[in-house]
Amino acid sequence: MSLIARWSYKNTATIRPYVEEDLESGGTTYGPEYTILCTWAAESKQMRDANGAEFVSNYIIWSEDARPKYRDLILLNTDALTDWQEIRSHMEWDMLMFDDVPDYRTVT
Repeated sequence: MSLIARWSYKNTATIRPYVEEDLESGGTTYGPEYTILCTWAAESKQMRDANGAEFVSNYIIWSEDARPKYRDLILLNTDALTDWQEIRSHMEWDMLMFDDVPDYRTVT
């Protein structure tokens, strides 16, 4: 965990990792859920997803966890959010200059 941001990662979020689209049923398959430590903000900003498509963000989540990825689902453990959100972007910040592990910004 990043020593610089460790103090702020006090919330948890549950991740459902995207596996594949089921073309026969029209559904999506997800892997086993796991939790991450994070902090977040509800923020509407124009952004680009992993494929370059523009979208307006719902939540911006910061953590030190590299596992979440594009198309995974995320559920913030808070009363303000009750629905799973699709991850549209997951970006890494290099913290090697501080002799630390990377931090990540995940956007829904």
